[in-house]
Amino acid sequence: MKRIIILILIGLVFSQLLYGQRSRKKKSYAEVKFGQLDPQDAAIGDFFGFSTGRMIDSRLSWGLELNIFKSTFRKQTVIAEFDTAGIQFKEKQVELEFTTTIVPVFVVLAYDLPLGGRRSSNPFRFRASGAIGWEFTWNTERNFREDISRRRFFSGLGWRLSSGLGIKISEAGILFFDVVYNDANVTRSHDRNEAGLPIFQVMDVSGFGFFFGLNITVKNLF
Repeated sequence: MKRIIILILIGLVFSQLLYGQRSRKKKSYAEVKFGQLDPQDAAIGDFFGFSTGRMIDSRLSWGLELNIFKSTFRKQTVIAEFDTAGIQFKEKQVELEFTTTIVPVFVVLAYDLPLGGRRSSNPFRFRASGAIGWEFTWNTERNFREDISRRRFFSGLGWRLSSGLGIKISEAGILFFDVVYNDANVTRSHDRNEAGLPIFQVMDVSGFGFFFGLNITVKNLF
């Protein structure tokens, strides 16, 4: 099943490239965004995203999207407290540190609806999008107390949904704020158990978040 989905995604990428060569009159878009995500099995963190593609019509567009998410969790304990001339501060030690990096690569379909109609002077727009693709996850664990460090790599199918509002700031530019839900259970093979059965590890990176950014639509961006 996973191989079929990967082949479908590869086919969509190549079809977009061919479509781009045959439809130079279609408008292109580029979008950058920043935000936060709260995955189930990782600490809340920040992410940066970039997507680019082509307009299907005045409301629909589709393209490719790349996001980079990173979060860090530290287990800290207070080892001393100080009060010097009315200035109070604490001294802490770090025992454990977990750093998670998630890189989803998506094919995305987006919908943009001007509120009040296309000819209205209302600058606000309703936005919604859905995406599917593959999510790559690196989890680094450092145990400072026992001087142990290890890194694990997970990957798996993922999808996301988002919805929000945009405001048109120029002929080509839209500022936006969206709420997003990401769904993915990434896995990692982990040899075999004593009975000779294959075992694997699963990390749930599903969660809600938000992002804001800028969308620019122009002719023949690529």
